[in-house]
Amino acid sequence: MDLKSHWNNIFINTEDNNLGWWENDFSQTLKFLNTLNINSNTNIFLAGSGTSNLVDELVSKNCNLILNDISDVALAKVKNRLQNINNVEFFQQDLSKHFRNKNIDIWIDRAVLHFLLDENDISNYFENLKTNLNKDGFVLFAEFRKNGATSCANLKIKQYDLDEFSKRLGNQFTLIKSEDYDYTNPNGNKKEYIYAIFKKSTI
Repeated sequence: MDLKSHWNNIFINTEDNNLGWWENDFSQTLKFLNTLNINSNTNIFLAGSGTSNLVDELVSKNCNLILNDISDVALAKVKNRLQNINNVEFFQQDLSKHFRNKNIDIWIDRAVLHFLLDENDISNYFENLKTNLNKDGFVLFAEFRKNGATSCANLKIKQYDLDEFSKRLGNQFTLIKSEDYDYTNPNGNKKEYIYAIFKKSTI
């Protein structure tokens, strides 16, 4: 089964609040985002948006949203939920494949990057990020950290730490803040995350 079919199958057959990564409390993510100047001119890219209600939180900030997911089923569910919202673009893209011409101020990735295992796929992801993120833009990662979970949604994952993020981003990015965070999923299982926000330089 290819990745698109894998994720479509999950979103078709699992209620949202039973998904292993489902959140009702977005305070950890918002704690990082609330330090940024988000306004009606801000373009936010949500990688792997799925059916998350974080989307609704971001809509309330009156910014411009690009909601990306490999699953057209997930995007259709959110599109149905957000009827009559004008400042949202739905973008079905495998982030391991090249894309261009997205004018992004803030790139948010909660639990997407860590599913990429192939070195070429990871390199393409970071090239997409660097190419599409504006100067003075920010990227917020929330991935499984070292010595934590080794799989999710019946897929193996790659664990991350600050050194790995920094190496992949290069010297054009500066760490603003990071924090370890233990998330408890709907099944009561603890998942160890690392949150880190970086700023892209103007050079």
